[in-house]
Amino acid sequence: MLGDQKLFYTKNIKTNDPDDHVWAVVQESCDLSKDDDGFLLHAVATIRDAYGEQEIRNMALDAPLIELPEPADGVDQTFPLDLLVKAFRSSLPDPSVEGGKPVQLTNYRSETAELLARAALATVYGFASPPTLHATKGNRNQPILGFDGWTVMQATDGKLALVLLQVKGTEDGARPPSVAAELVAECGRAVTDFSKLKGFLVACLVRCKGTEFEKPLMHMIVELERDNKIMNTILAPVIVRGSHLAHIDDLTSLREATISFLHAKARGMTISLGTELAAFGRAAMTRARQHD
Repeated sequence: MLGDQKLFYTKNIKTNDPDDHVWAVVQESCDLSKDDDGFLLHAVATIRDAYGEQEIRNMALDAPLIELPEPADGVDQTFPLDLLVKAFRSSLPDPSVEGGKPVQLTNYRSETAELLARAALATVYGFASPPTLHATKGNRNQPILGFDGWTVMQATDGKLALVLLQVKGTEDGARPPSVAAELVAECGRAVTDFSKLKGFLVACLVRCKGTEFEKPLMHMIVELERDNKIMNTILAPVIVRGSHLAHIDDLTSLREATISFLHAKARGMTISLGTELAAFGRAAMTRARQHD
């Protein structure tokens, strides 16, 4: 979890609907002309964290020395952390190689929105921040398959609930924007697409080996296999606006569609960044690659 994430996502309003569905409006601001803009730097830290920079730092600094078999005897057991981090950052997604893609299809736009949504949800709703799947991506400039993210939270019965994230970025000024209809459809399918859900959760389990999320994920996968559902499921649809200010009306169609979520409860959000989404994503990912 990012140590400074609570510096942001503080300008929010929550709305509670019947049947334990909750919605949040978050409004942020950003000035891309300033290299030290706080929200931009927060996005940079979020990207690095998602790909595992702190985990790599911990491995380099805290991993116990081990005896390596031949032919590796004599390998230096210390690591120049500066070079390790430099290599890590240069491996992050590179906006400059995405060429002439339509801007709405660029990874730097969509993935930055997804990671910011995840961090905002963690702050506003108190979700945990388990390791993401991004560190496992073979092609850093391609999106993660499955859901746009996941986490856990404590349900009203005291047990852990699985949280599935579905995120859409938009510059559409309409309320609700057109991407809201896509989120409605995706959330309606999320709890019944068992093949997709199992594949995603098994990947999450392997990524979380040795962490506190390992056993809860195992129990959730067993419950899904046994009962064809995970009873404590939360759907977190998020609309990420660029220049247009977030408003509760962005979520109207989602709030009207919760019957299609079946047993799942909603913890939805609309968030505005205060600057154009593609420009923000490009700036954040470019800056994340820098060795500063």
